[in-house]
Amino acid sequence: MKRKTLILDRVPRRFNEGLFWGNGCMGALLYVKDREACFAVDHMMLWEMRDGREDRPGGTFGDFVANPESFHDGTYFQGKAKGIDYYRTRLPGLSLSLVLQDEIVDFYGELDYGTAVAEVSFTLKDGGRTDCHIYLDSNVNLLKIETVGELKEVRAAGWDTTRGNLSVLESWGYPRYERKQDGEIVHVLQPYSGEGLAALSVLNKEKTVYVTLQALPKADYPAAADRMMEENRALLVRYQAEEGDFLKAHQASWEEYWSRSDVRVPNERLQQAYEAEMYKIYCNERPGVLPVTLQGVWNNDTRMPAWCGDLHNDMNVQACYWPVYKHNHMELGSAYIDYYADIMPRLMERAEKLFGIKDAIHCPVMMAPGGYGAGGEWCFWNCLLGPELFVAADFIWYYEFTRDEERLASSIYPFLERVIHLYQGIAYRKEDSFWHIPFTNSPEVFKGSMMIRDDSTIVISTLHYVLAHMAKYAKILGKDGGTFEAFDCGLVPVASEEKGYPLFPGEEVFESHRHFCQLFPVFPLGTDTHSDCADRSLDAVIDQGYTGYASWSFPYLSIFASRCGRGNMAAMLLELYCQAFRSRNTFCANGDVNRCGILRVADTNAGEPSDTFTLEAGFILAAAMSEMFVHRSGDDVYFAYGIPDEWKSASCRRMVIEGGHRISMELEEYRLKRVTVEAGMTQELKLHFEKGEGDIFVNGRKLGVGEICGLRMEKGLTYEITWEKV
Repeated sequence: MKRKTLILDRVPRRFNEGLFWGNGCMGALLYVKDREACFAVDHMMLWEMRDGREDRPGGTFGDFVANPESFHDGTYFQGKAKGIDYYRTRLPGLSLSLVLQDEIVDFYGELDYGTAVAEVSFTLKDGGRTDCHIYLDSNVNLLKIETVGELKEVRAAGWDTTRGNLSVLESWGYPRYERKQDGEIVHVLQPYSGEGLAALSVLNKEKTVYVTLQALPKADYPAAADRMMEENRALLVRYQAEEGDFLKAHQASWEEYWSRSDVRVPNERLQQAYEAEMYKIYCNERPGVLPVTLQGVWNNDTRMPAWCGDLHNDMNVQACYWPVYKHNHMELGSAYIDYYADIMPRLMERAEKLFGIKDAIHCPVMMAPGGYGAGGEWCFWNCLLGPELFVAADFIWYYEFTRDEERLASSIYPFLERVIHLYQGIAYRKEDSFWHIPFTNSPEVFKGSMMIRDDSTIVISTLHYVLAHMAKYAKILGKDGGTFEAFDCGLVPVASEEKGYPLFPGEEVFESHRHFCQLFPVFPLGTDTHSDCADRSLDAVIDQGYTGYASWSFPYLSIFASRCGRGNMAAMLLELYCQAFRSRNTFCANGDVNRCGILRVADTNAGEPSDTFTLEAGFILAAAMSEMFVHRSGDDVYFAYGIPDEWKSASCRRMVIEGGHRISMELEEYRLKRVTVEAGMTQELKLHFEKGEGDIFVNGRKLGVGEICGLRMEKGLTYEITWEKV
């Protein structure tokens, strides 16, 4: 099936206006400067991993609880710097540019999402034209740019510390990059992060440019430089000689990716957006790579990444994997699970240093590789309680969608058990005899300072969710889950009040804000959907208005709308996101940079430049579109509850719900025509059909009438559900 294309017909002079490619390890993004077609060439291992401050918190969690004012005013976060004040952060991409004969005055580019290949035309001031055929190989780190027309020069460079805010690298003692000529190949060697070394190598062969990039965080320079240059040379030469075979493998990789699932809706804007985000997912997520950072493999080559470009342990990382599970690409989530499991020793060290609890896990909000804090190891954000629960919920998602018992035993169960140990260690009893959790927050809700109270809804609901699942997992693995059941029974219940779920017990939603984490029971936990409490909670959010939202709040809220059966609202929120918060190349701006008037103009992008972007909002859109078709809560499965009234026809293919069940659906004439369920496990479910009409037949046998039927499924069998119209 032919995929959509991204068409850009204006000169992309800003970083969020150009075409982009990626393979999970290496990324490239095109923009224009005068007569240069510039490529920021990025690698997932480009990190500054030093921290100039002491690796010890200024206070313990007990100190924070006893002295909250000191916690808020920063008393505990003024650690003593050790020499140069380094901070852990993603680093910029390296630079490649094609120098053309004259200034570029016009541009046309088409990026085919199906094949990840782009056709680009540059029109020059002197009337000339240079055309390019561009792709980044899906399986090896090789960017190919085939040019037709005048190509004056090909330049490759490391970091120019006189540009943007890159001067910080100079203050950290970063040496200037070294350029070496190796026959027809040019190598750029860029030292970084003390012992790190990046090698960008370029072969210009008859106006076809081949580019590869390696980055090693620890390299024995100069021996490593010689080795990396030789490895890059070998790849460039081999690729040129065997290009046909490499291209076939590249095409097969993308074809297989797109074959796994699909969504078709009668809204061109949303269809385009869906395919753009699914394209970006495969550009960034592969088995065996780092989890997705804020900007993924597309970091600017002229300035430091926004917000440290880190692994942000709230929705900013976690939401990047929701569509992976929903869209039948569960194997792409394995890198996330494996990586966080591998860094458990550091996360346990953090828990012991901050909480004094052994064999427990604490995650920093802003994380660099290895489980270390980005931006500052023990800053305010990295001393907050809660990020490990975001991670824990996604660990549970991975198992619930994959039923991967090997990873359950080796990674998921040990990780979740240590998260529980942290909360067992800080829980305390009140007069009501329940266990309570102190010093919790509901992310980024402020009353003067960020609100910190006991028992936030997100913490208590997620902790119950983890404990309930761990009791089940203990049985699967033949372990004793009694302690999980006991803690679950003794933990304070999730509060429900007049306006539904509060931020904290007795503290209802009082202002527009971006995170909606008090709605965690509705999503992503899915423990309470299509209920009166869920409806009241959603109404309480809507009543506060949109002004305090971020751009990603709109697709996130769309999921809640679907889980309350409000299809018109679900679609409208996605449309608002697409129209107001995306740049020309579909990247997400954090604020209302286009001044559409939906959010407050002030504080756009949290003080970052207006071409700053993050990935999670678009990935939430892809998850939200799956939720419109099908979602599960407990033993209840809801079909078409997020489909708007105006969609006469729509379809999805092999969407996945918990249990590994794969769902295909067709709507025609505003009604459900057919639902196919490929059972991923044996179990009985209650099926709800929002747009079903008439008698319900399963594999030709009548099972119910109207909107609900029960169905016992056997693993490996397929069930076709149809309606005999009344």
